[in-house]
Amino acid sequence: MTLTRLSRTVQPRFPDLVLGACVLGFAFLAVELSLENHYRQGTQIIGFSATLVGLVLSLLAFSNAARVRTVVLVLLGLLALTGLYGLIEHRETRTEDAAKFAQRQAQTTSAQTSPAQTSPTQTAAQGAGGAEGGSGPRVFRSNIPVLSPLSLSGLAGLAMISMLARGNSGERRRSCRL
Repeated sequence: MTLTRLSRTVQPRFPDLVLGACVLGFAFLAVELSLENHYRQGTQIIGFSATLVGLVLSLLAFSNAARVRTVVLVLLGLLALTGLYGLIEHRETRTEDAAKFAQRQAQTTSAQTSPAQTSPTQTAAQGAGGAEGGSGPRVFRSNIPVLSPLSLSGLAGLAMISMLARGNSGERRRSCRL
């Protein structure tokens, strides 16, 4: 199959192919969130639920019914906002974690300046990586990805664009006959 022939095969189906990729994207995102236990508490439930809703909506996006398509487009737009909310939540949690880390570091530093008040636990912690352990001060590293919630927004936006490019299947069938 030549490149030109492949191109002619893909072009009329391109919106459906992108929509299919969105379905897979939401499915993989749901699997990742479940593997990370990102469904157990608080606002984590929002992200996991929104991902499942995105999966269902991206499947419904293949519908040719005008009302279904309109409702799905609106809901995908709202779903994109959910990803932005997740971005804000992740950023705030990282900031809180950094503040807690800085507070622990300050407490460790003040404990190191008064050796008479150092407990055996603190001494062990220092030996495992503190100033006396030779590895210097610890650096804050967070395992909370700030931009990950934007994958939800991106998939929702891509599904919306694909739906708009897809149009009604009746229109597409007429144009393909020409």
